[in-house]
Amino acid sequence: MRIAILAAALILAAPAAAHAEDVVLDGRGWGHGIGMSQYGAQGFATREGRDHRWILAHYYAGTQVGEAPGTRMRVLLKQSRAPRVCGATRARSATGRRLRLSDRRVYRFAARGAGNLRVTDTTRDRVRATLRAPVTVTGGSSTCLRGRAENGLGNGAYRGRMVLARDGGRVLAVNHVSLEHYLYGVVPAEMPASWHAEALQAQAVVARSYALRSRRTGSEFDVYADVRSQVYRGVAAEVATTTAAVRATRAEVVLAGVEIAQTFFFSTSGGRTAGNEEVWGGVPISYLRPVDDPHDDLSPYHRWEARFTQRDLRRRLSSVTDGRLEAIEVEGRTATGRAATVAVRGSEGTRSVPAATIRTLLELRSTWFSIR
Repeated sequence: MRIAILAAALILAAPAAAHAEDVVLDGRGWGHGIGMSQYGAQGFATREGRDHRWILAHYYAGTQVGEAPGTRMRVLLKQSRAPRVCGATRARSATGRRLRLSDRRVYRFAARGAGNLRVTDTTRDRVRATLRAPVTVTGGSSTCLRGRAENGLGNGAYRGRMVLARDGGRVLAVNHVSLEHYLYGVVPAEMPASWHAEALQAQAVVARSYALRSRRTGSEFDVYADVRSQVYRGVAAEVATTTAAVRATRAEVVLAGVEIAQTFFFSTSGGRTAGNEEVWGGVPISYLRPVDDPHDDLSPYHRWEARFTQRDLRRRLSSVTDGRLEAIEVEGRTATGRAATVAVRGSEGTRSVPAATIRTLLELRSTWFSIR
């Protein structure tokens, strides 16, 4: 499908004026559109009384809910030259050496020599020991990490153990935590804790499946604490309703045959989800098929508008424009109506640019948009 945007072309081709009209994009949805729509799940739970198993079967066609054995997650919280840990009572080196700490003090772990960490009591500015990395730090029910972590949280507390590992001249602060306790800090960070219990339970199962399916091997950590994996905010995020959802679905995962499914999820579909190949290319995955999402209109981002001045549009698209920007138009769409490619016409030629690239450059909520 090719949609000519004559008005936009005329605006962009015209000389700049003091009161030039903006270029407007009309859009639908927020996110990649693949898998479970969170607002859609909330709608099925509140409007139709569907339970979490029905919701999961709708968004991941042909799957079933099964169980997976418990495990521990290794979550990367921070990479720095000298992370600071608080709430700790003990440290143990890779060689087994033990060091007693005070949970009332803050300790800095800095790279020292080849594979060691120097432990400094920052309260007294006194070096306590030099330990072989990785160093495992424990406290009471949790330990805390000073400063801002990669999840955006400052001075956050985390269940389980904190492991300080070397990565060249930098130190990795990695939270080793049980899968279920990890989910306590994920579900409320990914879905509003005030939502319907069945929607929260669907999110819990999806998050558990996603975590197990995306674990890294041969690395010091399994997952990130931010959107590169799932947002994990530790103890500070925990809410009774989402903790209850995790407990109610303990060990439940989405299975595609005997394998754990790739349970992608996102905020808002715009009315219909997308197939994986529409957005990321590759081979279609049987359970990541487009489905109708009738209750997605609960979302404030079901439909949206983005407005740009000509100058701002030229600046944002300069990296994909040959010469001076003259016009943009959606030149191809996916099976569900999302933009696939955008023609960017410059004074020195026209480029066909992936819609995902345009989305990034213009900071749009999705690739389901039209230009006027």
